[in-house]
Amino acid sequence: MHPSSSLLTEIGIDDADILQRKTFLSFDAEDAALLKELHGVLAGKRGELIDVFYEHLMQFPEIRPLLGDQARLERLKQAQMAYFDQLTQGNYDHAYVGNRLHVGVVHQRVGLTPKWYMSAYCKYMSEVLPHIAEHYRDDAERGQRASNALLKVVFFDMGLALDTYFHAEHKALTLARSYTEQIVSNMPIGFIVLDGTGQINLVNRAVLEMFELQENVSWRNHTLSTFLGVPELDGAITQVLATQTPHHDYSFSLNINDKLSTFLADISLARMGEENVVLFMVQDITLRKQSEEEIHRLAFYDTLTALPNRRLLHERLLQSMSISARSGKHGAVMFIDLDNFKTLNDTQGHDVGDELLQEVAARLTRNVREGDTVARLGGDEFVVALESLSGIEKEAANQAETIAEKIRAELSQPYQLKSVEHNSSPSMGVSLFRGHQNSIDEVLKQADLAMYQAKSTGRNRVCFFDPEMQLEMEQRAELEADLRASVRLGQLELYYQMQVDDNGRIVGAEALIRWNHPRLGMVSPAQFIPLAEEMGMILPIGDWVIEQACVMLKRWEMDAEMRHIVLSVNVSPRQLSQTWFVEEVKDTLESYGTRPSRLKLELTESFILDDVEDAILKMQELRAIGIRFAMDDFGTGYSSLAYLSRLPLEQLKIDQSFVRDITTNKSNSIMVRTIINIANNFGLEIIAEGVETDDQLAFLRQFGCNRYQGYLFGKPVPLAEFERLCHLPK
Repeated sequence: MHPSSSLLTEIGIDDADILQRKTFLSFDAEDAALLKELHGVLAGKRGELIDVFYEHLMQFPEIRPLLGDQARLERLKQAQMAYFDQLTQGNYDHAYVGNRLHVGVVHQRVGLTPKWYMSAYCKYMSEVLPHIAEHYRDDAERGQRASNALLKVVFFDMGLALDTYFHAEHKALTLARSYTEQIVSNMPIGFIVLDGTGQINLVNRAVLEMFELQENVSWRNHTLSTFLGVPELDGAITQVLATQTPHHDYSFSLNINDKLSTFLADISLARMGEENVVLFMVQDITLRKQSEEEIHRLAFYDTLTALPNRRLLHERLLQSMSISARSGKHGAVMFIDLDNFKTLNDTQGHDVGDELLQEVAARLTRNVREGDTVARLGGDEFVVALESLSGIEKEAANQAETIAEKIRAELSQPYQLKSVEHNSSPSMGVSLFRGHQNSIDEVLKQADLAMYQAKSTGRNRVCFFDPEMQLEMEQRAELEADLRASVRLGQLELYYQMQVDDNGRIVGAEALIRWNHPRLGMVSPAQFIPLAEEMGMILPIGDWVIEQACVMLKRWEMDAEMRHIVLSVNVSPRQLSQTWFVEEVKDTLESYGTRPSRLKLELTESFILDDVEDAILKMQELRAIGIRFAMDDFGTGYSSLAYLSRLPLEQLKIDQSFVRDITTNKSNSIMVRTIINIANNFGLEIIAEGVETDDQLAFLRQFGCNRYQGYLFGKPVPLAEFERLCHLPK
């Protein structure tokens, strides 16, 4: 089958539909005859018409990149001449329609929007109609009928072109819906959607498996009560709908094949169009509840410290290994032994020794993350089990080392035991694991061996089981020490990447930090910024960046070419969470006499979601004095219009991950257009980062973006180079 025939079938156009379209336009045989007559009239003028038409197109920046070089332009002119030639051939049958649809598909794929058709036909008609009037000057009535016939076939073509666009959007929406249905169907958690009356609209496969129901069981027009046989569920749904309040951790039990099972559900509301729907997410917690009852029944805890004992530690490690096997993330075991504990017992007595063990247990518990396990194996031996570290071994080792050093420092602080002040220190061995590659006993043995290595090399230190990893940890410790001194030694500097408007004028810049290490050279921000976050150095570094930005802005105020520039600075989550952050920024601005309106702070949406209310209060206080705010990497996290409407933002930044494939990836292009629409609807400025090609720029301009940042305009450069670029002739 010819592709155009397939397209006719997909869109639903047949001979009857073609006839109906002509009827709606009052297009008849007389019109076709007039157009055939007109065909000869225009034959000698088509070359001139095409030249005028393309001169018109070349005026538009968004169209110009599509026209290509001179050779391609000539080919396009020939194709367009053939296209307009067919308008007046007088034959508007099935083949003609198929050809027009095929052309519409090609135009849609290369990015020509429907408004282009309006412009194209408008220009064509404005050039053709005078020729018609001139030819029929002695028979104005016939000339008018010929013009009307041409107008009808133009509208006939435009309708076909629009149908191809509607068809393409419909296919995209259908594909998106199919993806959504597949995702929901294959979710491991049970998922049910109910309408505003409590009737079931959707049930995924996990629900059928969980409640041991056949796949062909009917759930339509049922409530949860009649579908699952649990009467109280309908009451819970009704309450959520009436109060508009979600119900979390709703538990219920059900006998399935003579076995009592326990389930935990989350019932929440969502909007689908104009209607409220209920999302009912459920999971089987039977095994978890049985495990909890077993733990309570058995003596799984150490009586002195209330920490898990060896048996529970084994259970927790087995669980952590299973989680690691599924997620691909690493875990770690830390074996901790107190240095010279026997001496304390011998000199002060076992009661003082016991008090020390209790205090150690308390300090360990305070210094691990939720989900990690602290256990006592006996005597002065403790184990800390970490889970959900990075899936990359080196990064996981860095994370484990950071936590271990934090614990070592905490356990090395003096203890007040009864009337005795006691100084103690730990020797710590660390072993990484992923999945079930090694048994629990092997992992514990490796950590134990590493602990003895720590003791044998001087005590009060952390050693890893892998000697190579230990070397890496030492190098990292050295890098940490260097980073701590970097601000004091003046090794940090700011690079500036220009931000331009639609006319290519530099209107702003983003300040990007660089570390010029005396021995290693330029250290990548991707390497030292996460390290600075982990060790707390991000606070003094962040303060230094804001101070430098204020210094530069004050300097540029004296420069006529640069006083308009707005300088953007990235603010880390840890900075903004500090209670004194607002006052510190105000003091810095006041110290240097910098105009607040020239400073823009960039925040990431993932951080704001952590504490929306605190972020809003601080942003509003700074916005009140003129500081601007931008949302960085918008769309890469869990973007919420609810918080977006409350934040005092001026600008959204389109992440470069969307811009990179904007002209070839349908999903990315839709995402970018959506972000631009969101920004417009909220009255926000929009800027795209990572712009590297003319095609990307043309696409962004076409859909309303007018601020850009990326290598197409300039890389991040040192201060002197940036100032030179700002002073280049415009």
